[in-house]
Amino acid sequence: MVKNLSITLGYILFFLLSLMYFTPKVTLFYLLEKELQKYDVVVSNEILVDNGFSLNVNDGSVFVKSIESAKIKEANIKIFGIYNSVNLNEIRLSNAAASFVPLYIDEFNVRYSIFNPLNVKAYAIGEFGEAEASFSILDMALHVDVEPSAKMQKEYKNSMRQLSKSEDGGYSYDKTF
Repeated sequence: MVKNLSITLGYILFFLLSLMYFTPKVTLFYLLEKELQKYDVVVSNEILVDNGFSLNVNDGSVFVKSIESAKIKEANIKIFGIYNSVNLNEIRLSNAAASFVPLYIDEFNVRYSIFNPLNVKAYAIGEFGEAEASFSILDMALHVDVEPSAKMQKEYKNSMRQLSKSEDGGYSYDKTF
């Protein structure tokens, strides 16, 4: 009985791993690009590399309404069904954003899990400082906790006014869509 159960679990595990490995990640990326075009967002000049369990997107440029908005050195996309993540590294925002925020973001991570299906979590670190975000799918509400860098506090006072000072000395931003 135990032997049959372990064999069955082994087959299920093998099937799930095979499904993840052979998922056409490049095709899914192009479908995502097509969906983003509806919002006037285009990713171009990217180099796609399927690594089996993840998809690397290197040297991409992001255009919003035909204006180059960011360059992303590396993106790693993992789609496991129960846990999905997008990790972006070395993001350089367009000079048009220079009056609002510092332009360099070291790392930006977005995670979604079926164990917390109504929330999407994100974390970012860069010249602006550190930020942790949570987006509630049910309420369509975004909450961001920010620990601004000295540069952000000194040079971007107008942007800092958009943040609310929290009780612990940090800052937060809330928006409902």
